Amino acid sequence: MFKVRQGSVHIEQVLEYKQDPRYMRDVLLYKLTIEARKRVEESAVSRREIIRRLGTSPAQFYRLLDPTNYRKSVDRMLFLLHVLDCDVDLVIRAKGA
Repeated sequence: MFKVRQGSVHIEQVLEYKQDPRYMRDVLLYKLTIEARKRVEESAVSRREIIRRLGTSPAQFYRLLDPTNYRKSVDRMLFLLHVLDCDVDLVIRAKGA
């Protein structure tokens, strides 16, 4: 008799392996959000001042800091990091490099 081995693969592993564009965008947003949250905590600038500089509402600011919110834009996250005096470098390289 043959023994059947079963296992499971998370869908995230498949999407990452296939480099699904929507999944990769979500990963980028997640990383930017985690970094922004860290920078907000370390910042000497008050949250109220950050909100003023962003020209947004407190509710929108907190949605930007929510790592489970994928409806925000990369553009807004970059703007938030700019307000927090951060430089963001994007590295583009050929696949397999």
